[in-house]
Amino acid sequence: MDFELERMELLTRQKLHTIREEAKMKKRLLATLLACAMTATLLAGCGGGTDDTASTTTEETTDAAETEETTDAAAEETTDAAETEDAAETADTHVRYDDIKEELGAIPAAAKDMTFNIGFCGKAFENEFWRMEKEGAEAAAAALQELGLDVTVTAQSAAGESDVQGQETVMKAMSNGDYDALMVAPISDTNLTAAIEAAQEAGIPMTYVNDKDANVDLPEVVAYHKETAEMAAEWIATKLGGTGKVAVIQGLPTAEAARLRTDCFVDYMEANYPDIEVVAQQNADWDRTKAKDIATTIIQNNPDIGAFYANNDTMAMGVLEAVKEADLLGKVLVVGTDGTTEALDSIKAGELSATVNDFPYYQAQVAVEMLVRTLAGQDVPEKIYSPHAVIDSENCDLSNEEVLGWTGFTVEE
Repeated sequence: MDFELERMELLTRQKLHTIREEAKMKKRLLATLLACAMTATLLAGCGGGTDDTASTTTEETTDAAETEETTDAAAEETTDAAETEDAAETADTHVRYDDIKEELGAIPAAAKDMTFNIGFCGKAFENEFWRMEKEGAEAAAAALQELGLDVTVTAQSAAGESDVQGQETVMKAMSNGDYDALMVAPISDTNLTAAIEAAQEAGIPMTYVNDKDANVDLPEVVAYHKETAEMAAEWIATKLGGTGKVAVIQGLPTAEAARLRTDCFVDYMEANYPDIEVVAQQNADWDRTKAKDIATTIIQNNPDIGAFYANNDTMAMGVLEAVKEADLLGKVLVVGTDGTTEALDSIKAGELSATVNDFPYYQAQVAVEMLVRTLAGQDVPEKIYSPHAVIDSENCDLSNEEVLGWTGFTVEE
């Protein structure tokens, strides 16, 4: 779900829709004028008007038709120009971590003489994904300490993934705290806007982790949500043989990641597998129980359902419960997103079909690394995609390090 790219693509579609609607309105207006002109001609004929009057009216009608054609052409040219311009504006500026880690080299030696007190404002550590993010950030600090750097990470979060006010309180406190840099993962598109702006005014460097605010542009280390969704769609489509019924269980609709994962999954299916029907897409707000209840209803309404795709593993595990209760284990595919321990264990046990692992433990380590490099004076890319991979029965016994090729950090002598 590239956050900025997908958001700009959405804005592009909205802008083009507006342009086309305006063109249609112009056509309707001209059609009305044309009809009025024709009516005037008829009235003139009925009133015994002269040939000159009829000739004049005919000329006006022809002019109106020509004007309409000209306007149509102009509207099409405007639309084409807008598409070209917007395509340029939405060019992806992200780079993949795997593509730059060798080029970045070792962390600059200057970092050895610095102190890095990093705060992490997470979503909710009740969710294993975010606990893994927290543990990853803390592990990065420990690894860098072993290499001689003075790095500390303090992670705090809201009470739950719907506690937007609680997270804002955490962020405001961190903005006023003694931090050299902050990692931020907003619950929604806008709940931390004011607090992030306050931190900017205080001069605190920041980076987004996995999720971002819609109003404030910052460096970011994020999952490529569009590709995540497409990987899940391709895996499911292949397993179904390109035909069947699928359903999508979406996360919190105010979270950009949830919208992108859902929309891009559906778009990919429609574009590449016309014989696969998305029979339902419903919000379960990242909640396991809600996901189970929704999946139960979908199964009842679609007894021939072939697969479920859930925006995160917590919901996927809820869907799996519904599938098992319907005695459909092994008959209905369930694919999640995130790569939580529970999900990976379930795949190994032959229950959950697959997950697109976003490796949150390592995503947070990359975020810490980028902040340290930046504070040490190294130029690093501002928009970074962290690694991800589909995990299923074929590769679930490999360690994350083996899947990723993770080698840790090095520091210049």
